[in-house]
Amino acid sequence: MSLEIYSVVFWICAIITIALKSSESLKTRTGLIKIIKPIPALSGAVFIILTLPSANLFYPLLAVALVLCAFGDIGMEINILPGLGLFLFSHIFYTVNFVWQSTLLGLQMIPLVVFAICLAVMLVYIVLYQRYLTTTTKEVEPALLKAVNVYALMISLTLSTSLLLWLTSGTLLGFIPFVGAIFFVFSDSVIGIREFHHDIKNGEIIILTTYYLAIFLLSLCVLVYSF
Repeated sequence: MSLEIYSVVFWICAIITIALKSSESLKTRTGLIKIIKPIPALSGAVFIILTLPSANLFYPLLAVALVLCAFGDIGMEINILPGLGLFLFSHIFYTVNFVWQSTLLGLQMIPLVVFAICLAVMLVYIVLYQRYLTTTTKEVEPALLKAVNVYALMISLTLSTSLLLWLTSGTLLGFIPFVGAIFFVFSDSVIGIREFHHDIKNGEIIILTTYYLAIFLLSLCVLVYSF
């Protein structure tokens, strides 16, 4: 599968999903959304497997992370908890994969320091974000907020380790997956605000656009990194 074909399939399905999710008659299209919504992430996994630059385990693990994102897409249409759990596992795969590959390349002091700074910034962000969510007038279960915090920590690790891999590899285009991880953080932050704090105008468009940008850019790891 060429990058051009993959991009067309990915973004056509992404745009259809965004249009359906932002439609006022959403209830009549719930079944269709469950079918179309995961296709971009699944197409990303297929693109990686078909491209497969080498036998390095980095690429299959990346594909598994995208498949879990696809299942998470379906889960989120049923209930936020199963969706959150599946996305949590996807970020575990992203994080382990990025750390493992960085270790194989040989960790150096400067990338590690930048990684630590990035993670520290994200931890501060999580604390401030959690405090913001607790200012809501909505009734939110404390256990659910704790689950959100665990997920936030995991996605912060995806972001920080994607930066670590970029700096460790010295790959010029390594910023592409890192930007994808930033979009992931932004998209999930908006979901948290919408679910636990207040409604957001055009929330679905913002959430899905940034989410699809995130997984598309992360899938490009298969072209960015050659191991």
